[in-house]
Amino acid sequence: MRAVAIGLAASLLALPAMALPSIGPGDTMNIVGNATFDGVNVTFNANANLVNGTGAYVALGTCVNCVAVNTPLEYSPFTNLANLFVATNNGLVATVSLTSQVDPPSVVGNDLSLNDDALLTLTGFAPTLGRLELSVNQATGVASGSFSSTVQGSVPEPAGLAILGTGLLGLTLLRRRHG
Repeated sequence: MRAVAIGLAASLLALPAMALPSIGPGDTMNIVGNATFDGVNVTFNANANLVNGTGAYVALGTCVNCVAVNTPLEYSPFTNLANLFVATNNGLVATVSLTSQVDPPSVVGNDLSLNDDALLTLTGFAPTLGRLELSVNQATGVASGSFSSTVQGSVPEPAGLAILGTGLLGLTLLRRRHG
């Protein structure tokens, strides 16, 4: 009985702190910058601007030259890219890392369109799956991007669920011995 109680106490103490929330479905961060593209890469000429955001991204606000860009972005063939965009404003940091290609790149006239899966982070939130939609106009040099969350909520960690289950099993056994 004492061993069960000690095991239960250890299990409960080992429980992880409350998980951070995911960025809400459809929450969006929008940027605008100057870039060019060739048949392989998008190259940003300088830091980008944070235009606006919705949902969790509203707290970032708007700012000029506050989005560092990991350039060049290789799109043909697609290449994963950690921290493609890092927006820093109002004491918050948001990142966008590319993880997979959703649609092949599309070039129509002077316009390049990219649609890729991404991992989004934002201060105070768990890393969240999302989508990057980036367009670059070669004639004007304007690049605009929209980064939206695509998840419906956070998923508990398997290890945390296992620890909780062990603790509940211990409580059940302890109650049966004394019942």
